[in-house]
Amino acid sequence: ADTTSRPDKFIGIHFFNPPQLMKLVEVIPGEKTSQEVTELTKDFVKSVNKQAVLCRKDVPGFIINRLFIPMVHEACYVKDRTGATLEEIDSAVKFKLGFPMGIFELADFTDMDVIHKATVEMHLRDKKVINPHPLVEKMFDEKKLGQKSGEGYYK
Repeated sequence: ADTTSRPDKFIGIHFFNPPQLMKLVEVIPGEKTSQEVTELTKDFVKSVNKQAVLCRKDVPGFIINRLFIPMVHEACYVKDRTGATLEEIDSAVKFKLGFPMGIFELADFTDMDVIHKATVEMHLRDKKVINPHPLVEKMFDEKKLGQKSGEGYYK
């Protein structure tokens, strides 16, 4: 926003993959974004049949990725520490926590290159964000990216 001549008109919107399935869209106003632009953006999101959530502070990863990215890495650590299988962890998340899909399933939909790059960028900007788990690094390096490559955590 600071590089434009109209920072009051600058706003971010973050759709999630796969957008045809994911209803949520994050709306991220800048420090100088006008309330009018924020409301117009929320109205736009609603007009494309999506649900807007307002990210009141522009932080690395916004809201959802600040939650989701560490969950992917922690799910890998749970697998390492407990010996639980991918299926057991995903089942626990779906059937106990009520998530629509498991952490590893969603990671495969999101794609490992996106998760890896988001983690690295978030960590560069905020050292409180976890570094990639070695399995995430390995899958990224081996191009086992998830749905786009045909193999991720699952085939």
